[in-house]
Amino acid sequence: MAIIEEIFEDEEDQITKVDSLKKEGNNFFANGEFEKANEKYQEAIASCPPTSTEVQSILLSNSAAALIKLRKWESAVEAASKSIEIGATNEKALERRAFAYSNMSEKYENSIEDYKQLQESLPKRRVELDRKIAEINEKINNRNEAMKADVMEKLKGFGNFCLSPFGLSTDSFEMVPNGNGGFSVQMKGATNKQEGASQEKKEEENA
Repeated sequence: MAIIEEIFEDEEDQITKVDSLKKEGNNFFANGEFEKANEKYQEAIASCPPTSTEVQSILLSNSAAALIKLRKWESAVEAASKSIEIGATNEKALERRAFAYSNMSEKYENSIEDYKQLQESLPKRRVELDRKIAEINEKINNRNEAMKADVMEKLKGFGNFCLSPFGLSTDSFEMVPNGNGGFSVQMKGATNKQEGASQEKKEEENA
């Protein structure tokens, strides 16, 4: 019996310590000292009894908020994901993860998935969340256009390397509609020469 009572007393002491560390973290956060705030949240998580999953979840979500302020997106995603995995009691962790994802170009699609999940649980915020999703879709379009431009630039560089021994470059060629909805590559001026030759042939036939 004494052993059981001692265990409960130890857990109570741990919870008291955790609560104190959490308050310190919140004070640092309120004062804009986000690095110190995260350190306190991490101390609290380390001191938290394994059975206090709800408290751990809140602390992890708070840590994600501090990491977002520090623009440490990957670490924020990791903290928020752990909070969600152990059973976050509200949508804060999910929203913080969605925001962190929205600042990582390779994770834009994950951000949209999280915001759509938030729409299901927070129907009153659908309009606001729709706007966030639209903003991320715009980011996706810009990212894809930038990637396409980068690929084309690299292909152009490779093409110039291959053509330079022949005194040519990619600027010597142009894309010409092929009449079938696609394009063909021709040397610049080749189309005009072909049209001129066709015209001359017609004139000879009509003479």
